Amino acid sequence: MEIPNIMKIFIGLIVIVFMVAIFWLTSWQNYDKEIKAKEADITNIKNEIVEINKQKEEIPKLEAEIANLERTLQATIQQELTPESETDFVPSYMADVEKLVEQQRIRMNDPDFIITAMTPEAKSDASVEALSAYPARSFQMSLTGRYTTVIDFLRQLGALKLKRLVTISRLSLSGSPDGTNYSRSPKLTITMPISVYLRKEGN
Repeated sequence: MEIPNIMKIFIGLIVIVFMVAIFWLTSWQNYDKEIKAKEADITNIKNEIVEINKQKEEIPKLEAEIANLERTLQATIQQELTPESETDFVPSYMADVEKLVEQQRIRMNDPDFIITAMTPEAKSDASVEALSAYPARSFQMSLTGRYTTVIDFLRQLGALKLKRLVTISRLSLSGSPDGTNYSRSPKLTITMPISVYLRKEGN
């Protein structure tokens, strides 16, 4: 029995649809996922380029701010730092630090706050480029006290309490809570190298 032409066409269409479905399931679906992933990558790259361009536009502003901060730093040094010779500096500075420690004991009600060691270094460890023109002396300092007292002491050094700019490159600390009063801040022992900058004589 011969199959009518219409039936042949119908069967042919079914076969074509079936083959297209198989192709979609086996190949085109993967291609479609890859295309979408690449399109997402392109979108992300475009967003990154936009963000980088925005940051590039900020560079001149940031450079101007850095230059302004460096000028401010230099002006602060000239106005605030105590002029003195390097020969007289070490004993003078150590005496000033001891006075500040004594004031801290009273002001913070922390009688245990003490400097256990303050050793001048033979060579300055100063490494701040903006201050390279200024003489500096380095010390290895160890101190003990409650957390709040120590933090306040470091804050006062940073605020030029002793009329000298101080930089601290690293801190090593240890401590534990007060075994009899856990409401008090913990007692810390801190060891740190500090660099103290002097205002040049004649400035």
